Amino acid sequence: MIKIKTNHPIAYESPDHIMPWGTMRDNSTNEDFINQTEQWFNNEKFNVLDIGCSGGQMIVDYHNRGHLAIGVEGSDYSIKHQRANWPSYHNKNLFTADATKPFNFEFITGDQVKFDLITAWELIEHIHPNDLNELFKNIYNNLKPEGIFVASISTKPDVIDGVVLHQSVFQQFEWLFDILTETAAFKDTDLEWFPYPFSAAVRADGGSFHIGVRHKAIDGRNNNNDN
Repeated sequence: MIKIKTNHPIAYESPDHIMPWGTMRDNSTNEDFINQTEQWFNNEKFNVLDIGCSGGQMIVDYHNRGHLAIGVEGSDYSIKHQRANWPSYHNKNLFTADATKPFNFEFITGDQVKFDLITAWELIEHIHPNDLNELFKNIYNNLKPEGIFVASISTKPDVIDGVVLHQSVFQQFEWLFDILTETAAFKDTDLEWFPYPFSAAVRADGGSFHIGVRHKAIDGRNNNNDN
């Protein structure tokens, strides 16, 4: 049994909770991406966390393959509307929390769950620039020393009924790099950038780009994937 630890179980101030446009529709997954990540980890079982998991299908697919798979979503829309995978997996594999506030997961023993792989698909552009540092601190605090974080980021503005959903619109990776490299999440931790290592992705909306981040103490077993 796993439980989440957070003082902010819902992202009440987030535009995506106020106007849950994506979380009421999305339920993305990609078998090729899952296969490639299994190859990255030498076909061994690993722990995966998806931040902004929406309907949670990718997490359910990892879970069904025997991995420890957890999804976290900022809005409770899918709980209230019994949507997608939430009726079966809420508080088992799918949890809610504000990703811009501290959160982590614990086993029933009290030991923290750490993740080999953390993902975020079309999430980062939804985070206000002032909150990006805390988001990446959470990524670092939940990542194993040999773990990696991968994400897709939309470059398009998104406004629904006057609500600005994309609060951090970066037209290219360099803009994001310049902002985040100067934050405490990167300056005071062991995070470092590396090229997105997969040919597949769970989300890749038109104009999106992909990023990779890893712990500097990455395990030698993955070094051959750098090329």
